[in-house]
Amino acid sequence: MNILPETFVEIEQIYQLIANENIKSLAINCSQGKEGGTELVLALARRHKVAGSKVLIVDLNTFKPAITNQYINGKKSWSLDDMNSQTACIAKFTDMIDILPAPKSEQDQNISFRDEKKIKNSIEYWLQHYNFIIFDTCAITRTNFSNIPGEVIARGCDASLLVVAPGISLESSVVKTIKIFKYNNVKLLGTVINDVKCPPLDMQLRNSVRRRLHGFPIFKQWLLNRISNVELLKGKFGR
Repeated sequence: MNILPETFVEIEQIYQLIANENIKSLAINCSQGKEGGTELVLALARRHKVAGSKVLIVDLNTFKPAITNQYINGKKSWSLDDMNSQTACIAKFTDMIDILPAPKSEQDQNISFRDEKKIKNSIEYWLQHYNFIIFDTCAITRTNFSNIPGEVIARGCDASLLVVAPGISLESSVVKTIKIFKYNNVKLLGTVINDVKCPPLDMQLRNSVRRRLHGFPIFKQWLLNRISNVELLKGKFGR
């Protein structure tokens, strides 16, 4: 798992948006998976910690529980109906950040996680002990019985952030996700564009110039400056 520094300017912008909207519970969603949602969960948790908030990460990505697998060593048995089981399964991640690992896939428990009222009640309970609750969720378009629907979690939270990765996310999947969100009345706080697999054209051109023109330093620097001055290459239009 890539570690996304909480000091990134982009993370700060997202954090300020969350703070300005007074969001206390947030679902991080993606359309199909591998778009970087888990990395964003961890970065935002650490950014809230820096601000003095006590944070609970809830891993409800039962399809691919990366946080649970890496930091807890497996799913735990807990339910939204049993506060004691939740408390017993919470594990310390770092100072000021705890993790509630992904629940084991038991039929009766999976049904309870589809209940928006139970999700909201649990969030209310957790907020008695934490300042901020953030959820890692299953990809919206990966629908099957063993997965906890990400849109249900998002609907139970104050808001959702949708992570989209050019080069990974299919347009059809993103469009479908937006329709699902609208149907479920999810408050979409914003869309986070993860360019790691598809960097802006100016970055690709600069890397190519550095590789190919290292023997011509003056011309290389001139060309790098020209590329940096073309706003269209930075991929900012239409976002």
